[in-house]
Amino acid sequence: MIYPIRMDMIPMLRHLVEAIQPFAAANFVGLVFEPEEASLEVNCPLDRVLPDLARLICRAIAFTPSNHEVRLSVSLQELEGAKKLSIRMENTGADLSYVREVVTGLDGGVEVLYLGNSGTRFEWSILVEEVKTAPASGRQGVSGKESYTVPVFYQKLRKHMQAYTANMKSLEEAVARDQEEREQVFLKKVNAIILAKLGREDFDVAALARGLALSRSQLYRRIKSLVHLSPSQYIRYIRLQNAKELLESGNMTVGEAAFKTGFIDKSYFTRAFHRQFGFNPSYLRKASTLKKLSHDPGKEKQAVHHRVLQRPGRKGKTGTYDPEVCD
Repeated sequence: MIYPIRMDMIPMLRHLVEAIQPFAAANFVGLVFEPEEASLEVNCPLDRVLPDLARLICRAIAFTPSNHEVRLSVSLQELEGAKKLSIRMENTGADLSYVREVVTGLDGGVEVLYLGNSGTRFEWSILVEEVKTAPASGRQGVSGKESYTVPVFYQKLRKHMQAYTANMKSLEEAVARDQEEREQVFLKKVNAIILAKLGREDFDVAALARGLALSRSQLYRRIKSLVHLSPSQYIRYIRLQNAKELLESGNMTVGEAAFKTGFIDKSYFTRAFHRQFGFNPSYLRKASTLKKLSHDPGKEKQAVHHRVLQRPGRKGKTGTYDPEVCD
């Protein structure tokens, strides 16, 4: 168990922001840390706060449109007789209050406030406790920027962020060969928003345009120039690609895969799937089942034996049907 320790949070958060800067720059999003105080010593559970805060910042950056900002501030507040560390983050350019993925899985409640067309505010309050002064030891405590060393956590985080920006899917790689970096980042943001809302049948071009802070005509021109599809066609393309992957895994029926990717009408899903891939989705379902059987000889033998018993036999010499005599 990692116990909370008393320390100055300002240099710690400053290093966190510096570690995420390459990721923000790759997305053409400004990342600014604006502490309200020069120092802020609290008794804080770092093992819980730092990973969650890093995820929150990175998710906000991923969904924030290019040429906009994410700002982070921190303060200490006394509420209801308890001291709480208040972490506030704001983004500009898009309303992220409807994107649940930004705060999903975080330890502790994050309050999300819609700021209109200007953006979104995320407020996270963490209870901190006062601790008694520890007995003096042979080593004196150090404080200040000069004596502070970067923890291993941030070094690993920086490497993970650099690796994340280097991983692109095949379509993004194709765009990267022909387009400038800004358009590569734009397509990544488009894909991130579509994938975040993949299971919602009401997600459409208008919702995608709002998420990117673009008009529908602007969105049409940019997507059409990149992938040679209209926005509605591209959304359907992503849905069907993911449905194909789900069916190839063999863990879902055709109806389940359709519902999971935002299709309510199974017949329409089948027609759209056939137009895009040239075969029906049921083919993948059958193929995945046969593949599983081929990897399990026992099940395959059992399935074959079952089919043999179900097959009508031929007449024997006595005129009766012998189920063991097969063609």
